[in-house]
Amino acid sequence: MRNRFKNGIALISLALLIGCNSANPDGATESSAINGGGIAEEEGTPLTSTRIEAIIQKFDKKAIINPNRILFKLRDREFALVYDSKADRMRVMSPIIQSGAIPAEIHERMLKANFDAVLDARYALANDLLWSVFIHRLSTLSEDDLKSGIAQTYTAAETFGTTYTSGAIVYGGGDSNSIHKDLLEELENIEAEENQDL
Repeated sequence: MRNRFKNGIALISLALLIGCNSANPDGATESSAINGGGIAEEEGTPLTSTRIEAIIQKFDKKAIINPNRILFKLRDREFALVYDSKADRMRVMSPIIQSGAIPAEIHERMLKANFDAVLDARYALANDLLWSVFIHRLSTLSEDDLKSGIAQTYTAAETFGTTYTSGAIVYGGGDSNSIHKDLLEELENIEAEENQDL
């Protein structure tokens, strides 16, 4: 699965970069292309690539950071965060299963979950894999949006085959709200510990 994940991420990242013409012809770095290059953001302001990298490294010190792409782990689940400042989009994604192994009734269940249960995250198919994906405009992405998107992507992947939820809100009940809440608290606690160390 590890090699398949890397290949899937590489292909998706390449498609994003080529398809969206994200190269900066003026030589500007991604940090300067996103939100003017500032490192410290006020609450509610969009994140720079530098700040996104710092947030990811708070909970995965071994994150692999490349231009427009970060590979990281959370609770042993693999993720990729890719972004394109020209297209003003970012996505957080985590592979779940080979798409060929998904029965037709599960495809229908995923579509229903995309409508009412996974909310900001989505189930999506690409490169012969099923992914849990959070997509957001890059220019309006806040730290809270990023943390919530990672938590929802994680929860949607973990609840695939059971409750099919992102945990943010579950219509009709379920136990996934507590999974999502615990994960958000864990991310905030890690950040609070990092801030105390400064």
